[in-house]
Amino acid sequence: MPAALVPNRCPARRRRRILVAALAAVAGGAAAPSALACIDVGVYQDNPARLYPALTKAVGPGVSTVQTYVSTGQRVDAKLLALVRARKLRLVVTWMPNNGSDGAKKPRYRLSAVAKGRFDTDLRALVKQLRPLNHGVILRPMPEPNTPWHAWSGLANGNTPARYVAAWKHVRKVVRGAAGTRVKLLWSPYARSIPDTPANAIAAYFPGAAQVDLVGVDAYNFGAKHGLAWSTPGDLFAGAYEAIGPLAPGKPFWVTETGSTSAGGNKAGWISDLAQLPASIPTLQGVIWFDVKDPTGDFRIRSSPGTVKAFRTLLSGRCK
Repeated sequence: MPAALVPNRCPARRRRRILVAALAAVAGGAAAPSALACIDVGVYQDNPARLYPALTKAVGPGVSTVQTYVSTGQRVDAKLLALVRARKLRLVVTWMPNNGSDGAKKPRYRLSAVAKGRFDTDLRALVKQLRPLNHGVILRPMPEPNTPWHAWSGLANGNTPARYVAAWKHVRKVVRGAAGTRVKLLWSPYARSIPDTPANAIAAYFPGAAQVDLVGVDAYNFGAKHGLAWSTPGDLFAGAYEAIGPLAPGKPFWVTETGSTSAGGNKAGWISDLAQLPASIPTLQGVIWFDVKDPTGDFRIRSSPGTVKAFRTLLSGRCK
């Protein structure tokens, strides 16, 4: 993660390196390709205004969603908004109540501050910016609370899971007051709690089915390196869906951050395997790919002709 975030720059760089180490500490035949049945396929890119047109030129139409990250005091970049309007895209905005820098130890940004309304003015201004968009907008507040690296993490920074729930309910009240139901709220923990303890279980952070419009999870296949094993999409997401499904029956489910490297396996085959997820996640509505090369691996879609072809096949069943 960079020392200071800029709009549309992913805040997950250093956090993902920590994740690799955390998973390694506890770590001890591709399915036939088929197209996703009317699933929104999206991407995160560091500079979507420049990279999205080049991506669609390579893989064809069908990437219908883009994601960005916004800290307190920031707004969505005007160039991204122009791209969203021109291409008629859905926008997912991950809202991070922090000062735009890495790390969990930030007393000013504790969950109690969120629940008390310290950032309400900023949040309302962001929602006001998003409200006019006509092709669907999703706000993803405070993701991955069941991990240790965020100011809003439930077991860090003087927080608790109960305070996360209180903060979420307050955020929802502010968003509804500013935008009604035009801005959908997406709740997304990490697919595996770190640490994986009862106190940090995914269910401990769920604010209630009436409090969320959509649910989802983040998870990555970092490949067979750093003591990790190759993980298929089913390996990553099936358990989390089993945990979340009963909490939010019928709610649309999103894979809100994912990607695969090619370290120790077939990246193109992994992309093809994503098409099989609706068989185990029947409420799957969207998948967002982390289209970036960073120190934890090369997740770019255009890393090889094979991955481009696999992603093109993935898009062939896109929502019309």
